[in-house]
Amino acid sequence: MKLRVKAAAVVCAVVLVPVMASQVMAADPPEHLGEGVLVATRTSTAQVGDVGLSGARVVTTDKTDHTLWETSDNGTTWTATGGSSETKPFQLEGTSLLTFQSGSAKVGGLTVPGTDEVILGKGGKLVSHRTPNAATAEVYDVATRTKLADFAPPFAMSDSTVWKVTEPGQLTGKDLATGTVKTVLVATNCTVEPDRVNGRWALLSGCNQVVDVKGPEAPRNLTVPADSQLGNGFTVQTTADQNLLVTDLNDQALGQRRYGPVRGGSQPASFRADGSGLAKIVYADPDSKPRVITLSWLTADPQQRPDTVAPVMTSASAGDRIRDNTSLSFEWAFTDPQDPNSPATGVDSYDLRIQQRPNRTSPYGAWNQVPAWQGLKTTGASYTAPIGTDTCWQVRARDYAGNLSAWSTSYCSEVDGTAPVLVTLRIGDRVAVTSPVTFRWAYQDDTDVASYDVVYRNAGPGVALGKWLYPPDWQNTRTTSITWAPRLGWDTCFLVRSRDYLGNLSAWSPQICSVAPQDDRALTAAGSVTRSTSTLAFQGTTSILKANGAYLTKATEAGARIALVALHGPGQGRVDVYHANIKIGTVSLAATTTARKVTYLPITPFRTGAVKIVSTSTAPATIDGIAFLRANP
Repeated sequence: MKLRVKAAAVVCAVVLVPVMASQVMAADPPEHLGEGVLVATRTSTAQVGDVGLSGARVVTTDKTDHTLWETSDNGTTWTATGGSSETKPFQLEGTSLLTFQSGSAKVGGLTVPGTDEVILGKGGKLVSHRTPNAATAEVYDVATRTKLADFAPPFAMSDSTVWKVTEPGQLTGKDLATGTVKTVLVATNCTVEPDRVNGRWALLSGCNQVVDVKGPEAPRNLTVPADSQLGNGFTVQTTADQNLLVTDLNDQALGQRRYGPVRGGSQPASFRADGSGLAKIVYADPDSKPRVITLSWLTADPQQRPDTVAPVMTSASAGDRIRDNTSLSFEWAFTDPQDPNSPATGVDSYDLRIQQRPNRTSPYGAWNQVPAWQGLKTTGASYTAPIGTDTCWQVRARDYAGNLSAWSTSYCSEVDGTAPVLVTLRIGDRVAVTSPVTFRWAYQDDTDVASYDVVYRNAGPGVALGKWLYPPDWQNTRTTSITWAPRLGWDTCFLVRSRDYLGNLSAWSPQICSVAPQDDRALTAAGSVTRSTSTLAFQGTTSILKANGAYLTKATEAGARIALVALHGPGQGRVDVYHANIKIGTVSLAATTTARKVTYLPITPFRTGAVKIVSTSTAPATIDGIAFLRANP
């Protein structure tokens, strides 16, 4: 389980003028406290090359053959470690010793190529190595010899935490043992180099800033050379006159002292801060003898003040407001804020509560603090809610000092309980004089439409509509239109309904129908009637009633409304339309231009009987067809 904790350092309380060692010594040289305590060498003539220190343990290399020797009793006894460090200076941190011998780098049973960039982290728990020009370095646990992560340089390691500027203004430390993440605000142009985080302090490059990674101390501004050492609470560097300059980081005034002299000139200097975290330094003096300095004058590590500030929420989400499934989830994140007067102890646990309503028209119920959701160590929870239920979440956090935040605002998520809504239903003209015909529909939903069911029924010439038919391919389909070629005289009606992914099913749509007319040739002519053709006509044929009383007729037709298809134009007459011996209406065909037109006669009770179209004028009446509507529309 990973506890995601973010802490923000205050970046501005005290800003000091950058201090260079040479500047300080030129203006007001700090007190010189003399030499360190001499560590007895193996022989009076023995000279050391590189030096290292961790607690009481002093490690050196022989200046000529680079063999490794160590003592823990100020040189009374020396022990050969059985190896050497001949190509690069060894590194001593905690109980871990990193050496470079015969083309290999070795530490705690791990062996990597000595040509790699190999760095032992402060405290000796982590080691990294990177092949030349590689994009990332591999970080290992020294004790278990297991790889933990890859990081792109630059970064620093301190104990089990890797520190890196992840974005401008944010120094982030990830504890590879616990997974805890901590973020400290820094200046925007800062970077962190290897060996530049130790204990409380991070010594940053690019901005010359020293920041407190534990809080709540204000940052300091300090400039040091690249070969300086960062101890636990201090820095140490060489001066132009071959001394060591120590700067107290726990002191807001950055007090300084000098020690030495140290080996220099044509001989390389060698000095190291204590790898165990103590306030001590080891260095090689001008005679290449090891000496140890105890920095008893350093300011004590600032004491942690009580944490009195509750955690603050940084983000939360319950996902989509309307959900297309019953599985709800809620995720959140808090940070325990840093304050100069109240350092962060870190977020410890969370409490969660919900309130619900069964549908949109009901009020919300009381808040429910589910016992299993109190004192949570995770930053997310899930819940299965009934369809239609609206669930609101609230969360609060407590830190390790027991400070409890207020309940957050509500984050709500509703399981879609509303069926899709019809927005489009079209079939073209009620009387279809062209082919094919397309039935189209569209629905909208709070989430998304999953599928449709479509049914239809037919009526052939002279009969009523039949029963509803359910074609298998039209059930639970994703299609949104159906196209067909209608048969003359047939009336076809459709219904459609829709469901969403939760199964909410709409009602059937209104019935929508389309009928193809019967051609004029389907009617029997009587009197002065001429059968003709026309490019404007439905099916290309017409029947012209040329005298008053001429008519067309057809027995046994069924419907509730009649639509007459005729050519209207200059000089056209008029006709009366009868159904089952009842006059339905009169249609005038006179018009200023010639065109085919469909005329819908009044709706009547559904009836069955003969249809008759009778000319009531001496002017010709050009009839194209007739349609019987069994349903309206």
